[in-house]
Amino acid sequence: MIKETHIGLVRMNESKTELYGVQYMLSKWDRNLGDTLNIDGTKWLVGIIGDTKNVVISALNEIVKKHNSIINKKNYQKKKEEKCIMNNILKNVMKDLNL
Repeated sequence: MIKETHIGLVRMNESKTELYGVQYMLSKWDRNLGDTLNIDGTKWLVGIIGDTKNVVISALNEIVKKHNSIINKKNYQKKKEEKCIMNNILKNVMKDLNL
């Protein structure tokens, strides 16, 4: 009898620095972490192997939460820097107009 494996797949860029997507899959074959699967021409990596569907989905949700948190922090810092630059430009313009 074939043992089904609950796996979580992740889709990343080649350097594995950006997360593009996650997905749950019930595999009919044994899989190892880091194995690649081609689904509809898209390369997915096995990122999680769990005992149940709920365990795998919870872990995938945590990965997405952490990734989103990192992206939001980067975007916040970028906006903060842009706002600071714009405020400095506006301050210099106002200073020049008062002279």
